[in-house]
Amino acid sequence: MHDTETRQGRFIRNVEKEQSMRSDFDKGMTNFAYMGLNALKVGTKVRFLDEVGNGIVTKILSDAKVMVEDDSGFEYPYDASRLLVIEDIKEEKMAYERVVPTVLEIIQQDISPERKSRLEKDFKTKYREANARAHGRSDMEIDLHMHAIVDSQSGLNPTTMLELQLAHFERMLQIGIRQRMKKLVFIHGIGQGVLRHQIWSRVEQYYPDCSCRSADPREYGSGATEVWIGESAFN
Repeated sequence: MHDTETRQGRFIRNVEKEQSMRSDFDKGMTNFAYMGLNALKVGTKVRFLDEVGNGIVTKILSDAKVMVEDDSGFEYPYDASRLLVIEDIKEEKMAYERVVPTVLEIIQQDISPERKSRLEKDFKTKYREANARAHGRSDMEIDLHMHAIVDSQSGLNPTTMLELQLAHFERMLQIGIRQRMKKLVFIHGIGQGVLRHQIWSRVEQYYPDCSCRSADPREYGSGATEVWIGESAFN
């Protein structure tokens, strides 16, 4: 009888201890999220805990959610507890300072809001997949032809299409830099040579640690450019 009471007492104490530990853990997680939210302000640079990449807080939505613009220039709501504030200066400098316009900033035509939203989601998907595809690789091939970038060119004038191609080029190059790749091959076609010229000019102007070369003519003819990423781009 005495042994039974002792065992029951031990069991009750263990249960109470487990409940106390669980309560402390829950409080700790709540405090962590609360501290994370307190550290987040508009303009704060953050790293995502559940995915690759960084972002900038653009709006405080609630006690637990904030709006964040990611590396691709798209805004999405995130739980404050799933974001890590970037405080180290070196870490902040990992991303290129060159700001590429977003899809919505480029598209000025009178196209439907539904299509604008679809284009935004399509490009975000492209960059998520590119980040995953680039991980651990030394090179990557990117097609800059419009049919490979958007599902339909209707409503987009030539100037807008060129801007979309160049923005896509720069974002893919930045992904390559973040993923520490050595070479990216951009297929731009021959045409009038405008896109090729703009690619070479932007690399020279905005990405001094990178260099352009004509891609292997046996494989691409005259319609592709190799961009080589120097080691100094990773510092």
